Amino acid sequence: MAVSESVISEFSGLHEKYKAANEKILVLQATAIEGIRKIGVGCITEESRAEFISLEKEINESLARMRAICESLH
Repeated sequence: MAVSESVISEFSGLHEKYKAANEKILVLQATAIEGIRKIGVGCITEESRAEFISLEKEINESLARMRAICESLH
C-alpha cells in the first residue's frame, strides 16, 4: 500500500511534536520528584501544574492521531 506524502508529513510532524512535549514533561517530572523529596510537594507552582496538564494533553492528542494514522493503513 502506497502512503501519501501528506500522511508521512503529518506523522513526522506529530512525532516531532510528541518528542518536544515529552522532553518538557520529563523536566517537569524530574522537578516534581525533587520537590517531593525535599519538601514533600510535587508540582510546586500553579504554572508548573498547568504546564504539566497542557503537555499531557498535547502528548495524548499526538499519540491518538498517530495511532489513528497507523490503524488507517491496515
